[in-house]
Amino acid sequence: MKTNPIPGATRRSFFNVAAIALCMPLLFACKEKRPAMLETPVFDVWATSTLEIEKIEMTDSATVFHLRAFYQPEEWIGISPETFIRESGTDEKLTVAGAEGIELGEDMFMPEAGETAFKLYFPPLRPEVTKIDFVECESNGCFNIWGIRLTQEAKTDVAKLTQKTCTQPLPNFKYSAKPAKLSGKLFGYSKVMHKEAYVNYADFSGEIQTVTATVADDGSFSLEAPVGYPGIYNSSFGRIFLTPGQEVKYYVDLVKQTRHASRLRKDKEPGDSAYVFTEGDGFFISTADVNKAPLLASNPENPEVILTDFFAKKPEEQVFYASVFPLIVYLSKHLYLPEAMKSKPVKEQFAAFRERAKIVPPDAALFYNHILASLYSDRIQATKFYTEADKEEIKAAFVDNPAYAETLLAENDKIKSLTESNKSLIQPVPAVAQDKVFDAILKRYRGKVVLVDFWATWCAPCQQALKSMAPLKENWQGKNIVFVYLTGETSPLAVWNRMIPDIHGEHYRVSDSQWQYWGKSFKIEGVPTYMIYDKNGSQVQRYTGYPGNDEMERVIGGLL
Repeated sequence: MKTNPIPGATRRSFFNVAAIALCMPLLFACKEKRPAMLETPVFDVWATSTLEIEKIEMTDSATVFHLRAFYQPEEWIGISPETFIRESGTDEKLTVAGAEGIELGEDMFMPEAGETAFKLYFPPLRPEVTKIDFVECESNGCFNIWGIRLTQEAKTDVAKLTQKTCTQPLPNFKYSAKPAKLSGKLFGYSKVMHKEAYVNYADFSGEIQTVTATVADDGSFSLEAPVGYPGIYNSSFGRIFLTPGQEVKYYVDLVKQTRHASRLRKDKEPGDSAYVFTEGDGFFISTADVNKAPLLASNPENPEVILTDFFAKKPEEQVFYASVFPLIVYLSKHLYLPEAMKSKPVKEQFAAFRERAKIVPPDAALFYNHILASLYSDRIQATKFYTEADKEEIKAAFVDNPAYAETLLAENDKIKSLTESNKSLIQPVPAVAQDKVFDAILKRYRGKVVLVDFWATWCAPCQQALKSMAPLKENWQGKNIVFVYLTGETSPLAVWNRMIPDIHGEHYRVSDSQWQYWGKSFKIEGVPTYMIYDKNGSQVQRYTGYPGNDEMERVIGGLL
């Protein structure tokens, strides 16, 4: 009798493997096949609605993105030559290999229709890849699209959220030193999106301050902002109502938001427009209702129109204009406080203001308190720090609401400490003729590559550029390059002192006359303006506005 040469256990294993092998074609047949051409693909979240994907071609030799751009007519857009695609959740990059209809790294001005189309060519994707990211750069402000589905899958996950109803009364329009808290979650978030949560508010000087918080990997965020008054403030999520001492929770479904904003996608659902939900431990208001708040009337030829409109509002209505309240104060000081009075003691300035500001109701106590706080703050901005007698005067001036004095005294001590610690960061302006100052500054750094940045504390593009350039500065650390930052007296001294510790480089703050001289002699059209010099002190490049990290790397990298 013949026996099976394969033992029992081994025989069973053999037959199991054979059975699986026979079923493998069926398993692959059941899996959804990636098409060679995909029209208006489904994707999770994007960073901007400027670019839409019309279709993606996938062959053995290339991956071709057919893109349509929507932007303001005669304004420009650009695509970085470092743009890449990658399988979602991985670090493997397939960098753009070519373009049709747009020059990589060059500005393309939009036609009058505000719409144009072009193609980008990438290396081929592996057959098993079914979900990818399109990434122009890994920071804010780039044309990024995450979670692009390369199969015919038509659904993306969305959160189940319901808008809560507020039962709390509208808060009184009163100043408080307690911070307002903003927290919440971004559903559909991934850490590759590099988002920040922020709130803008104005301090007593009228300078816009920003409080930021990094969004955690799970999409959650939390920050505290000393906004001062209850009201509507600008944030990374648009306009939002915040109240000192209270918390607002803000939830955003990024998947719904993206789907709703898309012009081309075919998988939209009726509920996509409801992608923001708000709740709080006190008064809160939905985004839709916030956006219904009317703007104040204005007239460039008659600045008093905005003041007239504001003071015509009832106190319970004024609370909705907290974000423009500092502007109203600034405008009032400009109109009703003579220049000659600004060197006088605060009490004299305040009396002169009240005498001239006939448009302001005499019983507008909150407004006058803010004016007085602003006048005391002006001293801090000029680094004329308070004496003990000044502190007692300030406490007495705000005996009815000590929160004003609390904020002013804390700000005074903070800026005073910063000013002392910043002495090593601030360089003396060369004591030479006005037309020799710039050359004298450059001469100090001969033998090094020099990047000169003309900037201002109030310039939002300057601040965005500083953030964008931070990774480059880190890469160039220890190399033969110096960063020279030049600003004038339009940058309040205290604000400047607050900012420069985070801007590593050589800092100069020059007089108004010197700043204006540079503006005329160098034909500076705006800030930021950049000038790049080689090791011999010769200018090799100049830009008005930040040209982007790729261009900076190309020019400066070639000089190091």
